[in-house]
Amino acid sequence: MTTLIIDDEAPARLIVRQYLADFPQLRVLAECADGATALAAIRQYRPDLVFLDIQMPGLTGFEVLAQLTELPRVIFSTAHQQFALDAFAAGAVDYLLKPYDRARFRQAVERVLSQPAAVDGALERLLQRLDETSAVAPAAYPRQLFVPHGGRLVAVAVADIRFVEAAGDYATLHTANGQFFSNLGLGQLGQRLDPQRFLRIHRSVLVALDAVCDLERDGSGGYYATLAGGRVVRVSRGYADAVRPLLG
Repeated sequence: MTTLIIDDEAPARLIVRQYLADFPQLRVLAECADGATALAAIRQYRPDLVFLDIQMPGLTGFEVLAQLTELPRVIFSTAHQQFALDAFAAGAVDYLLKPYDRARFRQAVERVLSQPAAVDGALERLLQRLDETSAVAPAAYPRQLFVPHGGRLVAVAVADIRFVEAAGDYATLHTANGQFFSNLGLGQLGQRLDPQRFLRIHRSVLVALDAVCDLERDGSGGYYATLAGGRVVRVSRGYADAVRPLLG
């Protein structure tokens, strides 16, 4: 897996490189210290993973991503806590808040490594066949989704899905039994899942209504939803209208 280190502070880049020594399967292609150089490097190298600062000269990390047509996986690395929600909305795999230690860095990288980049060959053809089969009867929403896992396709029961989170062009299924990476994007999954059971509550999140245990106003027109298992996700103000009919 190839990666770029993008940060305007040399000590921060050095820390990332030092921590990456624990992961020989990751190869650093280049380091960048400003947004314009970062944008050019991503387009040139097309890395699998980018460690990306937010506040940089020239272009911010968000502005760099906005100009890309193909997004790598992104781990944001920043000293600014207030950008976390925007980072995950942009499809970030993780958000490292400086200063972070080696254990926190390892957690972020292992999350990336647990997600297969893509399905190819026979698995890709099988996924296509499954897609064609489900398209025959679009009104019948599937009870399970097949996702790549360890070189195989495994079935994830839709009833076990608590929420779906965007991960770049793909998505992560958060279930009662753990997380599963899907090669479908959030929009595609939204079309396949029963809209009577799944609700878009954020640009980057679909939530299963029967997993919602509690709603709390966030003071800005949105809500915080507590799900089964204790995870809290935000209902952004732009999607709050979809939730209000559920309120007594």
